[in-house]
This record gives sequence, C-alpha cells and structure tokens, in this order.
Amino acid sequence: MADAVQSRIEREQRFASDVSHELRSPVMALTTAVDVLESRKHELNERNQETLHVLGTQVRRFDRTVLDLLELSRLDAGAGESNLEHVHLVDLVRRIMRHHGYVEVPFTSTLPIASDDEVLLDRRRVERILVNLLENARDHAGGATAVTIASDAGQFVLSVDDAGPGVAASERTRIFERFARGTASKNGTGSGLGLAIVQEHARALGGNVHVETLPTGGSRFVVTLKRLRAL
Repeated sequence: MADAVQSRIEREQRFASDVSHELRSPVMALTTAVDVLESRKHELNERNQETLHVLGTQVRRFDRTVLDLLELSRLDAGAGESNLEHVHLVDLVRRIMRHHGYVEVPFTSTLPIASDDEVLLDRRRVERILVNLLENARDHAGGATAVTIASDAGQFVLSVDDAGPGVAASERTRIFERFARGTASKNGTGSGLGLAIVQEHARALGGNVHVETLPTGGSRFVVTLKRLRAL
C-alpha cells in the first residue's frame, strides 16, 4: 500500500511538472500579444481598454501560476539541490532588496557584529524566500513595512512585516498550503503558491516559516534559517 501511494504521488508530481512545462510556450505567446495590444491601447475606446486591462491582469496571473508550479515541481522532485556558498547575510539581503526594487523598505540587523553573519547559505533560496514575502506583502497587505535579521538559538531569523490587517489565528497554518488564500487575499492576483514556495525553500535550508500578528496591526512573517558556519 505504501509503495502504491508513493507511486501515485510521483505520478501526480510528474503530471504537474509536465503540464506546467507545456503551458509555458502558449502563456508566453499570450503575454507577448497582450504587451503589443497594451502598447497601442490609446487606439481603443474606453470599454475595450477596460477589457484589455482585465485580459492583461489574468494572463500575467496565469503566467505567474505556471512559473510557481514549475518551481514547486522541481522542489518536489529534489532537483533544486542547495548550492551552499560563503555569504554575508546582511549584505545579501540588502542587495536582493535593491535589485528587486524594495530599497525603500526599512531594513535592520540586530546581529552583534558585522562579521557574525558570515555563513554557508544558498543565495538563490534566500532570494526566493525574501522576494516572495515582499511580493506577498505588496499584493495582499498594503506593502512591507520592515525587514529584519536577527539570531536566536543558533539560527538566523529573517522577518518581513507588513501593513495589512493581519492573519486570523485559524489561517496561520493553512496559508502556507498550496493554492491556499487568506481572507485578506481572496481578491488578489497571486497564484496562491508564493508562501508554499517560501516554506519549501526554508525547509531545504534547515529552517521553517510562520506568521505572527503584530501588536500594532499587520503581520510578521518569520523565517528561521539553519546557521551553518563558514569555514
């Protein structure tokens, strides 16, 4: 029975990966076509412009969903092995935020000394974790209000605060499931996979993720990362 269940899981994983891969080409073609139409939207009447806006929003949402499914498929298949490098975590987070246009979000580190953040980490995984949390705050919670790095019990703690209404206690575990949406994001344009991807990458780094409600309102997404010392 265990072998049959495992075989079914593997078939479902392959199916999701194959479907996502096959969808990439037509979705890219649709995205290109929408871009062309949007470049000439001034030639359309108001009603058609509104229709084009809806079309563009949904096509980009579809594209994001396909990309997220492909990433999860790779994670499920174990294809995304960690590539550990010697990095300074504080500098890495600053560069990620600058590269993705979040330089205006306040960033602080409570590590005792600058050299204390030199560790072995996978830069790509840290980038995917941070960017997904920042995008989640932007799309569903009024934007990120703070990013913080601290240390606790031999682990790094990466936190992203937002300006949203907070996450209900009944949803704090479920929102990390695939395609799950919190109450605040029911009408959002995301794929419903971003937080699941954060959790998978955090686990691959020996950590985890959870969400807290701030006393002043809003949410704090907290990622713990295993602290592997650089040699």
